[in-house]
Amino acid sequence: MRQMLAVVGVLGLACVAGCGADGGPVATAPSPASSSAPPVTPSEPAGAYTPPTPARSVPVVRTTPTMLSLSAAGTKYLQITRPYNVALERFEKAANENMSLTTLQARAKAVAAANLAEYGALRSTVWPAKVSTQIRALAKADAAARPHWLLAAAADSKSEMADHVQRASAAGGKSPSTQIRQLLGLPKYNEKDYS
Repeated sequence: MRQMLAVVGVLGLACVAGCGADGGPVATAPSPASSSAPPVTPSEPAGAYTPPTPARSVPVVRTTPTMLSLSAAGTKYLQITRPYNVALERFEKAANENMSLTTLQARAKAVAAANLAEYGALRSTVWPAKVSTQIRALAKADAAARPHWLLAAAADSKSEMADHVQRASAAGGKSPSTQIRQLLGLPKYNEKDYS
């Protein structure tokens, strides 16, 4: 049955090709040169396929973020620092209430995560020149405190945790947050705002 279809197909093609003898255009098969498949070069084995080169993509236009105004910087600063301040106050409250080691570990882990988020947001924002130096110093203090918070989260005892918390506090304790608040016209830090 397959041979019969093949014979019929070949005869059909021969008839179509022969029909061009009445003066009309002659139907021909496309030449290998006009084929859309890339040519096989002598260095390639027979039957090798070279994938087509990808089309060029549209260039991505990158815009430089604009510098914040002092007013916008104050709002952005409070937005960025709030989660870290809340996490610190929650940890402090748990420590003051002598909560379990497991609870303190979870809170210390939350402090470390909030610290990392604050660090990233501080560094990715274009701050006004008036506070840019202090913001960089705050990000540096965050980076110095973070490893100690991670160690506090992994501590095996409350005394070991207390040691790491003290080191975290010392590393980030000289942070310029008070000066940043003054320069941005923000109120002084009040722990009640974050507890």
